[in-house]
Amino acid sequence: MCYKIFIEKIVIIIFQIQELYEFFHNLDLKKWGTITLIIIGKMLLFTIFLIILEFIFNRGVRFIGRRIVSSTHFVWDNILYENKVFDSLAHFFPLSIGLILIEPFFNGYHTIIIYLEKIFDILFVLIVLQFLIRVVNSIMRIATSENNHQTIAVRSFSQLLKIISIIFCILVIIAILTKNDLITVLTSLGAITAFVILVFRDTILGFVSGVQMASTKMIKVGDWIRIPKYNIEGTVTEINLTSAKIENFDKTITSVPTYDLISTAVTNFEFMRQKNIRRIKRSILFNIQSFHFCNSDKLKKYQDVYLINNYIQKKQKEIDLFNREKNIDISVNINGRRLTNIGLFRQYALEYLSQHPKISQSETLMVRHLEPTPYGLPVELYCFTNTSESIKYEQIQASVFDHLLTAAKEFDLEITQVTKTKQEILKEW
Repeated sequence: MCYKIFIEKIVIIIFQIQELYEFFHNLDLKKWGTITLIIIGKMLLFTIFLIILEFIFNRGVRFIGRRIVSSTHFVWDNILYENKVFDSLAHFFPLSIGLILIEPFFNGYHTIIIYLEKIFDILFVLIVLQFLIRVVNSIMRIATSENNHQTIAVRSFSQLLKIISIIFCILVIIAILTKNDLITVLTSLGAITAFVILVFRDTILGFVSGVQMASTKMIKVGDWIRIPKYNIEGTVTEINLTSAKIENFDKTITSVPTYDLISTAVTNFEFMRQKNIRRIKRSILFNIQSFHFCNSDKLKKYQDVYLINNYIQKKQKEIDLFNREKNIDISVNINGRRLTNIGLFRQYALEYLSQHPKISQSETLMVRHLEPTPYGLPVELYCFTNTSESIKYEQIQASVFDHLLTAAKEFDLEITQVTKTKQEILKEW
């Protein structure tokens, strides 16, 4: 039985070998080899012809474009030339000639003509895409030569236009390869719309944010901003479709989503910089135990202080008149109205700021008490320097507080200095 099965398998293999032999015997290898060599030769000649045409047209268009650019005084044509927009135009001519010559050059090879026409159609689509991207890049360079609010909209719109162009060209290529029209391809993509929206969520949000910032003039490149959410403060160097780059004052770069510039709290210091002013809002903490009324000896001493001399004379007359009218016994310190050392210091600080050459007199200027704390009474200085430059601002602020902190001793005021234990210091470290 096994012998019989073995014989049958051998017979089947012999018949298969015989069929293969008959196929190759009937196949005219010489003819097929000749056809293959002819096709390869024509393809090489056709390719070389297209490369020569591309070289000639590219050099010709570059020469003409260079002559046109050099003969004009416009900036935009220089940018178009630098971004090789004219080079993209030069690609159309050899491809058009090649597409026309495909049928006569490969006459009799219908299949090859079909595939070559598809390749040329795809090349046309890619060249159109390259041309559009280079034009958009050129327009963006022209429109963003100055940092303004329109720059954000142009940059966002340009990037969105490039993304749409790429997606559209991919759909056209798919339509060419599948022999379907574009509407059919778009209809078939309806099922993955939710997926596309999910993938391009940040892009869509970024574009909307860019348009909002441009229309409301909230932020532009070059603005000095602070984002408390991320603890970021610096200068905006770039705002594109998906992210914004901020150069921090320590020269590091931080990137945040563009959408966060409108969805979170952002402080913009640009208006302050344009007005060339900057606020000082800092307090000095005084020990309340050092506050006291000023007697005649103290007032005589303070009357020699130039900044509050007139204030003391005017205020003392007002107080004396009030006490006489009310028939108040001023031998008791708490009776009637009296000048205090903290009040005189507050007026001294106000006069000092009012006469300081680096403090703006056209903006709000005041010295005020804040709510008392367990550590003492904060006296706050609220004013504006007449410069927004950081180094000069810090120098002015330091100079003001150097003087006032030292002057406080002349008024017998004690500045609170909270001391910490060694364990507390180590815990902070």
